[in-house]
Amino acid sequence: MYNGKASSEMIFVDSREAAKCREVYRMLVGSLGQQVAVKKLEVGDYLLDGVEGVALIERKTVMDLLNSMKPDETGRGRIWSQLDQLSEIDSCEKILLVEGWIGLIRKLTRWDEASLYRLIESIQKSYIIPVVHTADWRGTALYLIAKYKSLQERREPRDLRLRASSASMTVEEQALYVIEGLPRVGPALAKALLKTYGSVKGVIDALAAKPTPLIREEVAKTLGKRPPEPVIKQAKEVVLKRIEVC
Repeated sequence: MYNGKASSEMIFVDSREAAKCREVYRMLVGSLGQQVAVKKLEVGDYLLDGVEGVALIERKTVMDLLNSMKPDETGRGRIWSQLDQLSEIDSCEKILLVEGWIGLIRKLTRWDEASLYRLIESIQKSYIIPVVHTADWRGTALYLIAKYKSLQERREPRDLRLRASSASMTVEEQALYVIEGLPRVGPALAKALLKTYGSVKGVIDALAAKPTPLIREEVAKTLGKRPPEPVIKQAKEVVLKRIEVC
């Protein structure tokens, strides 16, 4: 499992993935040689460890993605548990790669095609994980090679303004704007947090002092459901982490 510590620059392919998708593995080795290694990854299928960053990629074919939507013993689709695990990994970029032609749904299944589009939209909104689409295994290999090479490129550091703001916002809109700045907190959750705790200070104080299970239960009374545990944990981490700004 990736623990946030970089190894030497390599692409690590999960052992099960290497056996299941041999074509991608062979193409990676053919292009990158000894920079490709097979090991068991507890989360994700490909770990791209570069000079300038690390990316953890979960690959699913269109049919894999459909099957992972079916409720398991927990009552949720397997995809949500996998995304929860993926989102909990720190210090790296996380990517969901969907391989194949989505039109297969119309030809081979009775699934509603729109449900897959809604799933992809939900993943990007709720987990802030980009979804990359490739046509086939060759496209997947080409993307992995290009992504890995991009992680080898040194970039000049730049100071960036992360978000734009508007001076015309009301106080209420500014409060929502601040809370939505927390990682993976969308408009609905931001409103629920503010309604639950009364103010920006109330939200920050709750995240700093209250345990995650209690926050989830309290916010559920306003939101109508408990917010995802990884979202609250990540927001708490941002509030509590000591920051040294250069």
